[in-house]
Amino acid sequence: MKKVVLFLFLVSCQGEKTAENPAYVIDEDKMVSIMVDMHIVETASNLKVFPPDSAQQMYQNYFESIYLTHGVTKANFDSSLFYYSTQTDQMNVIYDKVLENLSELESEVNSDQIHSAP
Repeated sequence: MKKVVLFLFLVSCQGEKTAENPAYVIDEDKMVSIMVDMHIVETASNLKVFPPDSAQQMYQNYFESIYLTHGVTKANFDSSLFYYSTQTDQMNVIYDKVLENLSELESEVNSDQIHSAP
């Protein structure tokens, strides 16, 4: 009995093996890139950069352009987003990278504004 308990304990301590994502899921790095682009479009929309009469259509057009640029479909993105939403550790890693990338872009923009100020 002690051997069985010891065996189970040792097996449980080996750490979890990460299962591979299903084939239909967009890899994490590409997901990060797509989501960064989407957040930029959403920010532009929230800042009313798009003309009010065509904002919704432009918003959709930009999203379609993002899908094309990254070689994915809306369905593929939505399926991957759903999958990652069930994998909280992976989703946290993805969003950490998205936030990091957006912060870097913001720093670049702020730096450019400072250097181009009269």
